[in-house]
Amino acid sequence: MLANIFPRHPAIAANLPYAVLPVYNERRGGFARLRGERVAIYWPHGFGDWVHFGFVAPMLSSENAYAIFRLGDDYSALFCGEQPVGSFPSGIRTLVDGSALGAPHLGLNWKRLSGKRERVALPGELPKAFADFAPTALLYSDYPEPEGRLAFPFHTKARALARCLVDEARLARFDLARPLPQALRFTVSAAVQRRFDDELARYIAPQERLLLVAISGHTFPGKTWPSEDARAFVELVGKHDPRIRVVLLDALGDPNDGWHQRPNVISFRSLVAGFEEPFAVLFLALMARLHACIGVPSGPLHAVAARGGIPLVGLWFAHYPTWYDEPNQLALHLVGAGPIARGLHLRPASTTLPTSLEHRIEAVETERISPERVLDALRRLGAI
Repeated sequence: MLANIFPRHPAIAANLPYAVLPVYNERRGGFARLRGERVAIYWPHGFGDWVHFGFVAPMLSSENAYAIFRLGDDYSALFCGEQPVGSFPSGIRTLVDGSALGAPHLGLNWKRLSGKRERVALPGELPKAFADFAPTALLYSDYPEPEGRLAFPFHTKARALARCLVDEARLARFDLARPLPQALRFTVSAAVQRRFDDELARYIAPQERLLLVAISGHTFPGKTWPSEDARAFVELVGKHDPRIRVVLLDALGDPNDGWHQRPNVISFRSLVAGFEEPFAVLFLALMARLHACIGVPSGPLHAVAARGGIPLVGLWFAHYPTWYDEPNQLALHLVGAGPIARGLHLRPASTTLPTSLEHRIEAVETERISPERVLDALRRLGAI
């Protein structure tokens, strides 16, 4: 019966190329014991999860070589070097799970993986990528979500995964009472940055400052800042300082109502419309020019937090900051009344931390976080 519920191989189109190699998930400790292997890391997760893997990467065994990929190459540019983890392209631009290409998730069921040799479907340009990298093993992690239930030092999502992927002796070499090192460099080539800056100059004058507002939780709508509050904030910040230009990653209401024509608003989609580069490259170029960021816990906030150097206000309506990001001295997290009422701040991920890993967190008395409270947080961070 279990074989019917969790088939080892979901349907694979007969015409798809494939490779046969040992495949691991994060369970059972088999991956942590690998030495002298060339490991392909299949990472079918969101932008924030790619950023968080940058904290895991330095802890992986240095006796293996690694390259990360997914179907859809928007995020692969984050791992642009070879050490400690490189990347390779799938040749597929749109983020997909592979179902329409003949094999969902390479034809693998992560629940059934145990290090045995598996048939791995290779759509797109993966046959060439596999031939070039020549992997001898593959990791496919579901990237489990502890939701604050694990105590220090494995309290964040990335740390919890590292505990499963890294052997105890190597983990002991890292000072887990300090913020973890980040493998990502958060830079783009000088040529791409120059072209991005030239395009940005069409929207913003030299004396103006750039504020990113990212309000949507794409994987969980409960994380989203209500659009009416975000729109009110954009109006408020425009009155406070007309030199601030707001870059919106998300649409705020009907684009036909004139909202995006306001003089202090820049649509990220419009800004990058003329570029062929993937999203990660363009977002890195944007971060290099940001003066501040406001965001809910999704990829953009996690990226800005991991990069550092940018004042950041996190807005939390459904989760809690200590579960995800390493501390950032320029971050101030506002937590709505909902997470506090559910006792999320009392879970081990928040109550067991040493002072060296404390976040700057303020509880808000209401379910919604007002535009005025957000503006005040920016002011106290010295961002406006």
